[in-house]
Amino acid sequence: MVRTGCEVLQCASSAAGTAGLARLCQTARGEQQSPKRSTARADAADVRHCLSGDDEAFRRLVERHQGRVSSLMWRFSRDREVHAELIQDVFIEAWRSLPGYRAEAPFEHWLTRIATRVGYRFWHRRAREERITTVPLEDCPQLSAPEQLEPSEAGELLHRLLQELSPRNRLVITLRYLEALSVQETAELTGWSQTMVKVQAWRARGKLRTLFERAIGEAGDE
Repeated sequence: MVRTGCEVLQCASSAAGTAGLARLCQTARGEQQSPKRSTARADAADVRHCLSGDDEAFRRLVERHQGRVSSLMWRFSRDREVHAELIQDVFIEAWRSLPGYRAEAPFEHWLTRIATRVGYRFWHRRAREERITTVPLEDCPQLSAPEQLEPSEAGELLHRLLQELSPRNRLVITLRYLEALSVQETAELTGWSQTMVKVQAWRARGKLRTLFERAIGEAGDE
């Protein structure tokens, strides 16, 4: 089950019981979750048809999975134009890679690995580019008045917090605590060992907790 922004912050922060974070968590419970997963049997049939030259079969795969892919790529960018481009990139890469699909895992898992790579590459490109000037976290009114947040605003605040982390830390937080994947599933998507996933998640949680607590403290000093 995909977690809400509330649950992510509770997992990531030992200070989740503080008033500001607790209110933020409560508000973020309304964050959109991923749609219901598709059936593996229908996917397998459409993959076979697609590899046999049936273009309509790939259209059915896209329609079946576009909601899930859209939800996942929203984790990587909340710019709607960029988000749409990322979704398109996922399905283009899937189309080009389909001849190499060996059905060793369900199609959805294979597609999720592609989506993860596409999103992670996007974060790395952005990290190499000149950093875009944004309003400092401590200047965000949400930090001083989390009880006034709408669910979408709480989700946006969490996204802002994650933007301050490195791509590697953002990825492990996204997969482990937003997508609620297991250590094994995260390792399969990233290519890391399970030990590395655990270590990276521990480090990322600490950095997110520190970032949030510092921003809350600085906002309170204004």
